[in-house]
Amino acid sequence: MEKIKYSSNNTIKRLVKNYLLPHKLKIIFALIMMIISAGATGLHAWLVRPALDDVLIKGNKDMLILIPLAIIITTLIKGIATYSHSFQMSKVAHSVIAKLQSQMFEKLMFLNIKFFRDAKSGNIISRLINDTYFLRMAIVKAVTGVIKDVLVIVFLLGNMFYQSWTLTLFAFFAFPLAIWPIRKIGNSIRKITLTIQNEIAIFSNVLGESIRGIRQVKAYNKEGFEKNKAIKTINKIKDYFIRSAFISNRLSPLMEFIGSLAIAMSIYVGGVFVLNETMTTGQFMSFLVSLLLAYQPVKALGNLNISIQEGLAGAERIFDLLDTPPNNIENLNEKKPKLNIKNGKIEFRNVSFSYGDEKVLKNINLIIPPGKKVALVGLSGSGKSTIISILLHFFDNYNGSILIDDQDIKDCSLSSIREGIALVTQETMLFNDTIENNIKYGNLNAFSEEINIAAKLSGVEDFVKNLPNKMNTIVGESGLKLSGGQRQRIAIARAILKNSPILLLDEATSALDNLTENKIQGSIKDLMMNKTSLIIAHRLSTIEESDLICVLDKGSIIETGSHKELLEKSKLYSQLHIKEKLENEN
Repeated sequence: MEKIKYSSNNTIKRLVKNYLLPHKLKIIFALIMMIISAGATGLHAWLVRPALDDVLIKGNKDMLILIPLAIIITTLIKGIATYSHSFQMSKVAHSVIAKLQSQMFEKLMFLNIKFFRDAKSGNIISRLINDTYFLRMAIVKAVTGVIKDVLVIVFLLGNMFYQSWTLTLFAFFAFPLAIWPIRKIGNSIRKITLTIQNEIAIFSNVLGESIRGIRQVKAYNKEGFEKNKAIKTINKIKDYFIRSAFISNRLSPLMEFIGSLAIAMSIYVGGVFVLNETMTTGQFMSFLVSLLLAYQPVKALGNLNISIQEGLAGAERIFDLLDTPPNNIENLNEKKPKLNIKNGKIEFRNVSFSYGDEKVLKNINLIIPPGKKVALVGLSGSGKSTIISILLHFFDNYNGSILIDDQDIKDCSLSSIREGIALVTQETMLFNDTIENNIKYGNLNAFSEEINIAAKLSGVEDFVKNLPNKMNTIVGESGLKLSGGQRQRIAIARAILKNSPILLLDEATSALDNLTENKIQGSIKDLMMNKTSLIIAHRLSTIEESDLICVLDKGSIIETGSHKELLEKSKLYSQLHIKEKLENEN
């Protein structure tokens, strides 16, 4: 699908319609408060005229009391109004961002494996955190600031026109000149912000990879290499930020110059009016105060536009994720009927699959009877793990049919397919939570007694009893506080607790040493009891008792049989067996 192109107008319309309008009452209230706050500022400027003309020149004692009192009251009202609109817009902004982050996370959870194979984790995280930050700031500060500053300018302009429309025209002759550079600078900032966000995503990815692979980094003495890789990206980000600062800071001297022209012209022309007695001193000072007060919001509008453009750049990247093509969305399949597993029979009929132009599986035909254990063996890249991936429906673009209890899984909902299958892989994923909660991931509704039974059957109980916090021990990020064998036992306990009729073991013990693997094999046997099991094993000794062993080569099943039969008739299986014996002897 062709990449969607976003324009500022479309992005703004979408933000307003889908995310801001649901909060219209809060926004209307905030707008009313902004009007009151801006009106108070305009009133302060207007009060300068009677303060000079009535009090100082005419000596009106009543006004001497009323004017200070009016200033105090309006200042108090302005303070309350400013607090109110700032708080309300903060609530709106945080609600919008929370909704967007929730939508993005939900989208990510239901995108299929193909998306994550191509996407970089740093890019995804950057959109959830950095892009939403820019958008939040744009709503909280920029949008609020623009509306407030425009209202302040309107009220101050009103007072200036009231005092002298002629002088007002003289004062503001130069400001239209700033519109073009403000727009141009804003557009440039938006483009460079997109680039910065992409580079930050790359840096996040580099950082994540270095931290996750810190053992490999240290084992290969590559600390310096990783440092240089990170520094390269950091310097690129720095250069882009400097370029952004170079562009955005050009606005300040421009606005300063235009502002000084307006003030200088006003003082000269206003002075002439006062000397010619066509304007009172109070009128002129009220006008001048309004002009000086208006100068700051006019100047701020340029900077606020930059913040808005940064927010729009963030919104574009957010919408780009939310607009991921529908064919990548798994939950669309939930409209299909549920898979009803009674016995657990699995059948592959002429199944073929390709990664791009590379054909990984070629006409796979295989029947796994209910309750039987079938093993897949072969060289790396022969297609073993791919068979498991498409059985779990991680990929749905295969040819042929996969049936479970005579039901084609393409015609069934994804949740029901995966509910009926338990998976244990060599890459044990544990969450930075307690041992109990990591086991409970297999069944969130499980009772403590059920969790304890799973822990006992898997052998988790054997090492947990020696831990200070027992089952409440935090395992650390990715389970790094535990050994490989301990992590694998938790994964097995998780699968036991799920208690699905079909079990997939994808080299579940390949990362373990022989001694640890032998200890865990008993747990795995308990796990496979009365289940239809499909096993990928790197050690043939662990699958000798399988009901059927399939030998794969270059995406095809070339031989099937028992361990004994394959030793006699399969050249590839025999070679794998001899290789394993030699490795064990050494």
